Amino acid sequence: MFSNVPPAPSPRNGPAGNARPLRARDWLVVAALVVLCAIPYLRSYQHRNDPLGEDEIYWIGQTYYFHLAFEKLDWSNPDWHLLPARENPALGKFLLGSGLRLNGLSVTNPDWLGVFYLIAKDRPNAWGAGRDFQDRVAVVQRMTPAVRDLALRQGQFDCPIQFATTARAIMVLFGMVSVLAVYYLASLYAGRGMALVAALLFVLHPAVTEAYTEVSMDILAVAFSLLAVIHFVLIERRVWHGCRRPGLGRALVCAGGGLCLALAVGSKMNAVVAGLLGAVLGGIWLVEFLRTKAAGAGESFKAMLAVLVVALLLFAGLNPVDYPNPLAGVWHTYADQQRSLDVQKTIPAVRKPLEGAAEHVRALAAMTAMYPALFALLAAAFFWELVKSPSRGGLPVIGLWWVIAVLAVGLWLPFARPRYALPVIAPSVVLICTAWGCSRQKSKLKTG
Repeated sequence: MFSNVPPAPSPRNGPAGNARPLRARDWLVVAALVVLCAIPYLRSYQHRNDPLGEDEIYWIGQTYYFHLAFEKLDWSNPDWHLLPARENPALGKFLLGSGLRLNGLSVTNPDWLGVFYLIAKDRPNAWGAGRDFQDRVAVVQRMTPAVRDLALRQGQFDCPIQFATTARAIMVLFGMVSVLAVYYLASLYAGRGMALVAALLFVLHPAVTEAYTEVSMDILAVAFSLLAVIHFVLIERRVWHGCRRPGLGRALVCAGGGLCLALAVGSKMNAVVAGLLGAVLGGIWLVEFLRTKAAGAGESFKAMLAVLVVALLLFAGLNPVDYPNPLAGVWHTYADQQRSLDVQKTIPAVRKPLEGAAEHVRALAAMTAMYPALFALLAAAFFWELVKSPSRGGLPVIGLWWVIAVLAVGLWLPFARPRYALPVIAPSVVLICTAWGCSRQKSKLKTG
């Protein structure tokens, strides 16, 4: 099913392998990419000074843990046991915090996190009961008394506008990285024209627009998931054989893939979809090696195993919540996040929980492809393409990514929130354009 398809020779290289000057078409592609990267900037620019939203206060508040970890070097502070530290991974907080720090900004106390909970204090069931209630009370008690009193009595929270503009600029940056990653990933399988179409579909998708115009960890997770999948493709093709020093090339691919995967899942837990893809690909290559003794399959399996090990070590090792028991810490990150979602399900005034398989499917289809019928047609086209040409270069990798994302997100989906569909949207736009591009290439070969 997975064939090692070497990359096609570049049209810019002559018979002797010498690079030719960039042609007009190459400059047009560069210009198109610049325009695509300008879309997130232009869409975000008009909202850069808007008041912070409820969720934005929460995510900026999470950078308090960057302050504890890297500014105070305090990895044993009791605040690491507060709910906000446990219910989301640490690496995304560190990235956002480092971006704020570059602009001379830092969240040095839990005030932001406490304000987030105080905003919802009058909503029925917003703080849950029992342990859930006490977890939120503990955060509020850690606030600066003056800030807490101002928020309680007058519903106000004073924060410099620079926090909003800087954090939103970071989102724009990762939006641009995501667009370029979609283009590059699609270009590995289809022509540059189809790759540009894939990038355009991605950057204009409403859920993606929301992700790069509002402060959250979602666009970080998407960007690093795309970069991780690019490394998976490089492993499938064993690109290090084209390097002067294959061992060094393979080490760099494994280290880069592991870092990107760790940062993806370390930004948002739903990026575990990329991790599942890596595990499935590794399993397929292992089975192929055991069945056929193919050296290439064994090589790809070892490289993917290295990627997964590096990712797990970075994910667990850079999260103080995981100490002293990393396995228990990783599990509690997932469990506490699910407990927070369960509390949200008891607040019908905020959002309606999805019930039953039919609601999950309809919601995921609508958020991914706008219309369920369009989603069904795209899925049918994908399966037809997969069955008709199972060994076509690399399409099964993107196809597996799409299937795993649909199944994982579809089974987990708690609410119809557009950002929850992001792990499906990225592989969907790449799949559409790579499948169409491969079909057109095959037709040209038949008629040529």
